[in-house]
Amino acid sequence: MDQWKKIHVLGAGSQGKVYYDVKIDPSLLCASVAAVKCADNNRSSSLQKEAKILTTLKDISIDNDNIPIYNLFLEYASGGSLHDLINNSKRRMIKMSELEVGFYTYQLLKGIQHVHKKGWVHCDIKPANILVFNNEHGGIHKLKLADFGLSLKVDDRKAYMSGIPLSNRGTMLYAPPESLIYGRCAVAEMMTGDRIWIHCDTEDLQENIMNDEVNPEIPSNVSEVARDFFCKCLIKDPVTRWMSDQLLEHPFIQQA
Repeated sequence: MDQWKKIHVLGAGSQGKVYYDVKIDPSLLCASVAAVKCADNNRSSSLQKEAKILTTLKDISIDNDNIPIYNLFLEYASGGSLHDLINNSKRRMIKMSELEVGFYTYQLLKGIQHVHKKGWVHCDIKPANILVFNNEHGGIHKLKLADFGLSLKVDDRKAYMSGIPLSNRGTMLYAPPESLIYGRCAVAEMMTGDRIWIHCDTEDLQENIMNDEVNPEIPSNVSEVARDFFCKCLIKDPVTRWMSDQLLEHPFIQQA
């Protein structure tokens, strides 16, 4: 049976770890690589839920301590995450152009649209959960959504939107305003390298958002079309906020 070998840890979270795995094929003198998310089998409910959503290879194995481990094999993203891409651009002091941000946003919107059509809401979209695949010929990268362990079925989103406390409603700084936590726009972060809510105290922000006492800081050094796009994304009322199909038709996306 083919054997995968864990080389090093790519990342870790509350549910387990992600490893860089390699499998050698002696007959072809080549190696296959993958990112493998692992968790103790008795604590793998979130990972198993993610496996049901993704069309990926999954397997049960036994580690060196004879502890059952649940493995979820995923495509390895050699470019890391969008969080890494943003930080690298910031360190090099080379901001992404609006056309580049627009094209990345187009990819994200298409991914979100596809997930919604399949009956799921991701619930934890943030730069760290957006994988970057290097373009072999340089230029624009390919992005893919990742980490579906907190996803909800569309019908379950009613509770998420109502502000009812949920244990799995995602990372606070990225959740939409109606979930009573801190909404932040990854598009603005790509363009500026900074978070929208950077000047707000996290203890008071939740109440201030819902009482309309604080608004996100839209970047000042962007074009009018980009500013309008941000405003459409950050409308607090989920009924009037633009959906992914509307945003895909916005001039900010169309020009990219």
